[in-house]
Parts: sequence; structure tokens; C-alpha cells
Amino acid sequence: MNFILQHLRFRFSMYKAIIVLLFVFSCSNGDDGGGDNGGGTVDPPKNVIPSNLSFNVEIIGSDSNNPNGDGLGVVKFSASAVDANNYSFRFGTGDTKNSSSGSVEYTYKDIGTNTYDVKVLAYSRTNNYIDAEKTITVYVKPQPDADLVNLLSGGSEKTWKVNAAYDGHFANGDSEDRYPSWYEAYAFDKNNFGMYDDEYTFKSDGTFSHKTNGNVYGKASYLTSSFGSSGQNPNADGEIENYNLENYSTNYLAKKDEGLDIIEFSDKGFVGFYVGQSDYTIECSDGNNILLRSVDNQNTAWYIWLTSDEVSNIASKDMYTNLIWQDEFNYDGTPNPEKWHIEQRNQWYNNEKQATTGRLDNVKVEDGVLKIIAKKESYGGKEYTSSRIRTHKVSNFNEDDPLDFTYGRVDIRAKMPSKGGTWPALWMLGSNYSTSGNGLDWPYCGEIDILEHTGNNLNRVQATVHHPDNYGEGDTKVTYEYNDVSTEFHIYSVVWTPKAITFYVDNKPYHIVGNSCALPFNWDFNIILNVAMGGNMGGAIAEDFDFDILEVDYVRVYQD
Repeated sequence: MNFILQHLRFRFSMYKAIIVLLFVFSCSNGDDGGGDNGGGTVDPPKNVIPSNLSFNVEIIGSDSNNPNGDGLGVVKFSASAVDANNYSFRFGTGDTKNSSSGSVEYTYKDIGTNTYDVKVLAYSRTNNYIDAEKTITVYVKPQPDADLVNLLSGGSEKTWKVNAAYDGHFANGDSEDRYPSWYEAYAFDKNNFGMYDDEYTFKSDGTFSHKTNGNVYGKASYLTSSFGSSGQNPNADGEIENYNLENYSTNYLAKKDEGLDIIEFSDKGFVGFYVGQSDYTIECSDGNNILLRSVDNQNTAWYIWLTSDEVSNIASKDMYTNLIWQDEFNYDGTPNPEKWHIEQRNQWYNNEKQATTGRLDNVKVEDGVLKIIAKKESYGGKEYTSSRIRTHKVSNFNEDDPLDFTYGRVDIRAKMPSKGGTWPALWMLGSNYSTSGNGLDWPYCGEIDILEHTGNNLNRVQATVHHPDNYGEGDTKVTYEYNDVSTEFHIYSVVWTPKAITFYVDNKPYHIVGNSCALPFNWDFNIILNVAMGGNMGGAIAEDFDFDILEVDYVRVYQD
């Protein structure tokens, strides 16, 4: 009996516990409102929509002078909104950044001044968002080129001066060209002007200082518009020779852009003659010498040669004093074959009428002079003969004897023929000249005519350089200062440097051509002496022509 009572009590307790559990479970399922179906499902959370979005952009370094920033391309973005817990920034470049704080920083990389459409999306905890947009313009300056900075600063600090000892140290020309062609200054030509004592110091950290010693040289209009009126009157060329300007310092950027080596100065910084520009290209450099070019707003290109070496007090025409090669013609017979190669041909250029030979009838050394003799005679299908000799290396020459050289001074003492139709020339040709494809054809090889003369224009002394521009027509100057070139000996000279090619008669200059790395005058040349007959320059040959002679007393070549 007791056993039955105990069993009933146990079953009653179990039923009671089950009922309690069912009640609790039912209540917990129905806490949020069971609706009509009693107990039901949980409703989704309500959407949270952000509001009051504020979007700010700060271009670092932006001010009234630099509205698009300092050139580093750094921009700070910030945003805030009510009920937003995350922000997604879009920079207009395809890049994005997310931030829970609402602040990010981004660096633009595209060089130059560029415009971008930027955007921010503000997200809530329910992933709903609102957005805002802006358009910004950012300037990014190029990063300095390490090699150019090293050239200018020497790796730390280097000071440069105008290399006034050389002809062509200061020059100008057409902006379409990469070389001077209108004006070239002779050595020390601006000696009392405010330029030669200036010092230009470049540091590797991008800083630049210009020690003016109180005055500079430049175009009056540019100086006064950039730095103010000094009360000084310009000269006849519109220049102020000693404009008052104190020493100053600024920054520079040396960069490479589209194949050019460029220097950009800040704050109206400049070098040499001031033409209102602060941007230059480096046209030539050899470590201690550089040629800088700038273009003014009249499309004139200006050139200045700087050196980090001490500027010599000796003018370039007197620098070459080491006699490296000569022929004094103090022997008789055929020109010395260890020095000269005789070019024998029946056909020449420029519509010339002669055949050239190596016969003593046309070329010989006699009475202490070289004689190149033009004659009227039938030979090789031509009606005239002459000769042409050159110092260029050929395979059967001892390479130490013939002459191919770069830079120096050449002096040739000579007397010209005088009869109508003669065309004597003392000249130089690039040693890489070739018409067979293993060198450069004319005029790409370059040509330097120390002297050309014609019997049809007596006493017209002409010097020319030929290069590829203007179809090889060249840069020519004529002087009529001498009235006896066919009756007396004169010394015809050229002084050839990396800066300029200057022509002289009896050590008096009359023509200067600025040199540049863009011109074919920076490699080996050789000397040629010849007499042509007729042709494009020689003109009509006199009906009574029988013979005439070019006489050369000596040829001397000097280097430093």
C-alpha cells in the first residue's frame, strides 16, 4: 500500500514539473507580442538611417599662393553624421578607404594639377547609408631626380659660376632650336655687368642660394616687373647691366620629364641673365660644366654655360697651347703620306667640274709650301684637274700619325688662288662621315669650314658650319676686311670648344657659332685642304683659265 502511494506521489510531481516548464516556455515565446497566431515569430529590427552628414576636405599646404596644395599631394578627409558608425571614402582614383572614426588621409600620385570627384558614404549599424560629394583640385610636384640633384649639388653642396672665359658662354637663339644661333658673347664680353661675380649654390636638400653681390644683369622689363623699379635706366638693348638685387635663397626641383633634364626654381629664382623665367633645361653637362636653357615670353631661347671649376682668366682663344700635330712643309715632293691622305676621284659633289689626282702636277710640296694646283686639262672625263688631301685615318696609316681630334685650335697660313672659277677651301669634316651606312652621311656628321674663297668674289672671306638643320645650309659669316688674300699669306684659324666655334683671320675673330650637345660638333673631325673648280659656289670658270694655285705655308693643331 505504501508502495502504491509513493508511486502516485512521484507521478504527480513529474506532471507538475512538466506543466511548469510548458508554462515558462510559452511565456518566453510570447513576450514580444504573439499577435493573432499567439506565440508567433520575431519582427526584424527597424532601419536606422544616418542624417546630418558633414564632409570636409583639407588639401595640405593650400593657401592663397598655392590653392591646390604644396605639391606633396596629401589630402585629409573627415566626415560625421548622426547614427553613423562607419565611413567609406572614395578618392576619385579608384582607391577607397574605410574608417570608423570618420577621418582618413590620402596621398595623390599623379604629377601635375589634377581634378578629382571625391565621395563619402556614411553607414549606420543597419547598413543603411547617406553620401556626400565634392570636387577637388590637387597639385602634385614631381619628385627630384637623384642623378640631377647629384650633378648640381655634388651629393651635398656645389657652387657654380658663369664660365665667362669661353666664347659662347652667353647666347640666344630661336626657341624652336636646342642651340644658339642669333647671338653669342665673346669671352669676358660682359665683364663689367652684374653677372660674372654671381655664385649659384645648389644643395642636395633642394635649397638654392644666389649670391648676387648686390646686382644682377637682365632685361629691364622683366627685372622691373618681377622685382620692382630700381630707378636705373636700361641700355640701348633694353637691359639693366647692374640691377640692384640682394642675395636670396629659395628652393629648386631637378627632374626628368619627357626626355628633358629640368630645373625649376621657386620664388622667381634664376641663373645668369634674367629673362623673367625660373625654369631651365640642362642641355649639356660633363660633371663640372653645364649648359642651361630658358625661353622667354617672346620665344627667344637663352643659354648660359656654368662651371663649378675656377673660372680661368685666360680667354678660350688662348687656352690651346699644346702643339699636338703640324706640317710645316719643309720638304719637297708628295705631301707626307704619314700625315695626309690624297683623295683621287673623278666625280665630286656640288656640281664641281674637276677630277682630283695625286700627281705632282696637282699637289706637291715645294719651296717650303704645299701647293694644290688646279689645271685646265682633260682627265678622267673631266676638263679640269686639282687635288684634295685630308688627315683622316685610313687602314694603311699608322694611327698615331693622321689626325682625327675633338676640340682645339687650328691655324692654317695660306694664300688663295685668284682666277675666276676657283673655289679653295680649308675645312674640317666629321670623322664619322660615311655614305655606306657604317657612319653618318652629310650633314649629320657635321662640317666646319675654316675658310672658303672664290676667284669670282675676290677677298670675300667666308666661314661656315653645316649641320642637319636648314637642310645643311649652315651658319655663315663673311668678311671683306682683307683685300690681299690672293697676294699675301694670312693665318686662317678656328678655335673649337664645347661652348663655341670661333673663326679668325690673323688672330682677329669675325664669326662665332654657339655649340651645344644638340649639334654634331662634339666628336672627332679631320682636316681637308682642296681646290674645286666651278660648282655651286665657284661659279663660272674664266674662259682663259689655265691654272691657279692654293699655297699653304703650315697647318698646326693645338689642344690644352
